[in-house]
Amino acid sequence: MSFPDVAYPPTPSAPAGLTEPTKAYRRNAYLAVFGLLAFIAVYLGLTGYFGWLAYRLVAGAFRQGGSGGAVVSAIVPGFFFLLLARGLFAVKRGGDPLAVEVKEAQEPQLFAFLHRIADEAHAPRPNRVFISPRVNAAVFYDVSFFNLLIPSKKNLELGLGLVNMLSLDELKAVIAHEFGHFAQRTMAVGRWVYTAEQIAGHVIARRGNFDKLLSWLSNIDIRIAWVGWGLRLLVWAIRALLDTVFRLVVLAERALSREMEFQADRVAVSVSGSDSLVHALARLGPADEAWSEGVDFLVSELRANRQVDDLFTLQTRAQAHLAHILDEPAFGQTPPAAKRGPAGRVFEQALAQPPRMWLSHPPNHEREENAKRLYVPSPVDTRPAWALFTDAPALRRSTTQAFIRAVTKEGWKPEQPADEAAALRRMDELYRRPALAPEYRGAYLARAMAAYEASPDGLLRGSAPHGPDGVKAALEALYPATLKGDVASWRERREEEAMLEGLRAGVLTAPGNVVRYRGREVRRKHLPALIAEVKAERQRVEAALRAHDVSA
Repeated sequence: MSFPDVAYPPTPSAPAGLTEPTKAYRRNAYLAVFGLLAFIAVYLGLTGYFGWLAYRLVAGAFRQGGSGGAVVSAIVPGFFFLLLARGLFAVKRGGDPLAVEVKEAQEPQLFAFLHRIADEAHAPRPNRVFISPRVNAAVFYDVSFFNLLIPSKKNLELGLGLVNMLSLDELKAVIAHEFGHFAQRTMAVGRWVYTAEQIAGHVIARRGNFDKLLSWLSNIDIRIAWVGWGLRLLVWAIRALLDTVFRLVVLAERALSREMEFQADRVAVSVSGSDSLVHALARLGPADEAWSEGVDFLVSELRANRQVDDLFTLQTRAQAHLAHILDEPAFGQTPPAAKRGPAGRVFEQALAQPPRMWLSHPPNHEREENAKRLYVPSPVDTRPAWALFTDAPALRRSTTQAFIRAVTKEGWKPEQPADEAAALRRMDELYRRPALAPEYRGAYLARAMAAYEASPDGLLRGSAPHGPDGVKAALEALYPATLKGDVASWRERREEEAMLEGLRAGVLTAPGNVVRYRGREVRRKHLPALIAEVKAERQRVEAALRAHDVSA
């Protein structure tokens, strides 16, 4: 199917060699392959050895007339063979549980758009396409050991929370980045490493029926329990050996992952230009925040037994309110023309925090430098990305209802029908509270200052200014511009702390089962120390905000 020229943003003319793998990428890829081969050799060697030993004992027993002792002795190596072999057949399913598949017959323009991006990026076209309500775009696939040899078919998840906040050229850049991970033949290393991570996590970290059996065996009569103790010790030793060898893969992958992201960004630049990718990066963070605010309001409406038709209208309205409260008119908007071009910069180093959908990526200021190192002008297309869908309003409503069904109890029925205008008026009223006025720099947004004090007296410490001049000076200094940065830092640290706590508790999972924080990899045993570090940072910022609360 051909895509109408009027609907597809022009493709820029990229300089030769832009998408060629860099020397750093090739070097780190070779190191990753070396570590990967070492892990596979040890893993398959141990699996094969225990399988061969179990077979030899059983076969020898039957040659000797079916000796029961020899058969029993084969149980131990057979147990370890099954423990390791399960990783060969483990399959990790990718994708969002809320995502719903769409077909080309339903959305012909969307599919033509995606296919053309894939072709221009020299990447395989997505096998299946799924629509989710989230702020996300991701290529995902099922992972098993056999994908080290046979590539898995790639599927695309496209979140409407992302579509709702981006222009057509910005969405093109985001999707081109995702396809960029499969556009270069050398990028297969990333797939191999990811697959190995899943196998290692399945064998090393996962606890299943084998471990339950050992636990039960270790807690029965002591005449038998010692067998369980010995087996558990051997299981621990095997897992420790595999974990140690897998560190080689992780050490190489740590250096390779940054180059992989930069490489995928360069593929995106070749398809959409430098500015479109940077603009999308700038809008993703606000899209996340507006999405969270929209979901919170939707939940409050559901609790009041009121139906909601369109979550994405709430997201858009929340974005406008956040821009007003934070006193940032450009919040969530495409950066101005003055910040485009090879010398223009949208991100500063101190503000570089990846949005949620790209938490494992390098900081945004480094990605902008990489995207503009060989600058490619972007043919900016300001049309909303909704232009890709045949019936966008119907899709927005159906996705909203699917999301509501997922967050409410089965059989929930609202007492009141949907009234979008009334819902938006209630949302507007919520954000009209005096404490959320822009002159307060967002100090009271989602933050209860009275929650830190046992009584009102705690907020009345300090001395009052003297005289009219003193009062005037105190009022002018009460809400400085720096307060906005403190509030943003507090919110970031609070969210980071909550996510790290979720990882430690097992409620959340990290991409690829590898925890990365501020550009460094963190082993799970170090999570408590990292949580304490982030908590201390949050408390320091919190103390400054509490001192401001008292002065206010």
